[in-house]
Amino acid sequence: MRKTIFLLLKQAQRAIPSYLALIFILMALAPSLAAQEQFDINVFADSTKYGWEDWRDRNTYRMDLIDRQELLQIYEMESSQIGTSILKSAIIPGYGQISSKAWTKGTIFLGAELLSMGVSLYFYDRSNYYYGKYMEATQIDDIQHYFAAAQTPRYYSWMFMALGAVVWGYNIYDVILTTDSYNAQVWQEIMERHGKKTISMGPDGIQLRF
Repeated sequence: MRKTIFLLLKQAQRAIPSYLALIFILMALAPSLAAQEQFDINVFADSTKYGWEDWRDRNTYRMDLIDRQELLQIYEMESSQIGTSILKSAIIPGYGQISSKAWTKGTIFLGAELLSMGVSLYFYDRSNYYYGKYMEATQIDDIQHYFAAAQTPRYYSWMFMALGAVVWGYNIYDVILTTDSYNAQVWQEIMERHGKKTISMGPDGIQLRF
């Protein structure tokens, strides 16, 4: 029994210095933690670092920020997304331009694409017609005649198909420029309607001037 009590007292003596050391460390760090917390609060409460003299300046800044957010929301609703415009023009050439109010340009791209593909299909059909005659011919002269007659429309068909591909590709490139121009015009109109000049649309995008 005495040995057990002695062992317990000995373990308690070993544990006490550790607890005391932990208590001393916390007591030493408490002033610095309190000072740090007080310092952060003071910095947060200091409005002069933002250029505000008093609560009126803060309120003016807040209202100005709300106005800017409203303008940006209007811009998001009225502007055209470049990705959407590209997808539209990829499916139907000129559709992206028409969505960006470039009616003439969109109509030209659509008409050029339809014309190119239409002419290509016409010559392709003529080539198939003569090729069918060639397959049915039994005389050497007829075979040579229909074979030659089938070649020329086939070349024209490929040529106009290539032209249609060029028109389609340039249509994709143009819709990016058209959408950018349209969005810049939309922003300018929004600024004119609201009479704000703190935000501008430049080459690098929307610029906020605080």
